[in-house]
Amino acid sequence: MNSKLSSAIGFAMKAGRLKSGDFVTEKLLRAKGAKIALIDRTASDNTKDKYRDICKYTGIELIEIEELGRWIGKPGRMVAAVTDEGFTQMIRRALAQETTEPK
Repeated sequence: MNSKLSSAIGFAMKAGRLKSGDFVTEKLLRAKGAKIALIDRTASDNTKDKYRDICKYTGIELIEIEELGRWIGKPGRMVAAVTDEGFTQMIRRALAQETTEPK
């Protein structure tokens, strides 16, 4: 688990800049009110396909991560949207750092 990535996602949630759940996330993405979308790696193929299609259509980046629900304190949540550019950049930096760190 990447502690910086989980912290960034948790901070966005606590600040009210991350909205989770299928209905709210889809609504934000379609209205282009989201900066990025997050989806749990364990989400069903249908859910992943749905959000890939929505994000492709709207031009919003979709990031697949581990343990989304646990990181935001809502186990079982498979999708979320970040509405703030500052938190979006924080999440992208943490994700980039995770992919460049040796395992």
